[in-house]
Amino acid sequence: MSDVKRLPNQSAGQKPGQKRKEQAAATRRRIVDAAYRLFCEQGYALTTMESIGREARVAVQTVYYVFRTKAHLLREVIEVTAAGLPEPAPVMQRGWMQEALSALDGHRALALVIEHGVDIYARMAPLSQAVHTAAASDPDIDAHWQNIAAARRTGMGQLITTIAAHGHLRHGLTPERAADIMFVINSHETFLGLTRDAGWTVPEFKAWLYETLSSQLFPPHGKVPPNATKDLSFHDLVQHR
Repeated sequence: MSDVKRLPNQSAGQKPGQKRKEQAAATRRRIVDAAYRLFCEQGYALTTMESIGREARVAVQTVYYVFRTKAHLLREVIEVTAAGLPEPAPVMQRGWMQEALSALDGHRALALVIEHGVDIYARMAPLSQAVHTAAASDPDIDAHWQNIAAARRTGMGQLITTIAAHGHLRHGLTPERAADIMFVINSHETFLGLTRDAGWTVPEFKAWLYETLSSQLFPPHGKVPPNATKDLSFHDLVQHR
């Protein structure tokens, strides 16, 4: 399977430089896709740059030229996998996060973050063992993973600050404590524990997470808008409980 075949056809008047850029981007995607498959199947330690080159059908020198080290390659695999896109934008700039931050209702903001944030956990789940193995032995990967966690905590803090500004937090709950609660409950580790280990489906996890965080963050007898989850994958599970 080759990603190059999925690229748009080159137009007759395309400049050579543009063609080279597209070819380089296609090669980079093939290497990232190959590395993802091997990291998931055989782990970080057993996956070599040579095996990644064979899987991607490129010379190992090309793999080193593009990414320099296996750690740098894993970092890009993490970013692309989390985003689901070849050229990921920062989470805080994505449309669903901007919609959540602009939502006037706290339940809707929470529902949007759960819907799309949990999808990131689901995409990362097959890669999780390789990431943790690499982080335990490679300081660069460990620092990168810690930076991701810090960015996730900052993003959740911004969401909670917005919810608090609209007066939707439970009485006596500070934004700082609310962000702490959300950061711990809404995590890769919790997702893996309930989906991979306990066998829950992703929509079941989303519904549980929404209900659990709603009970922790919002007033106990507050009005829940019926359309807070209306277009989201876990809507029916929430409505039927």
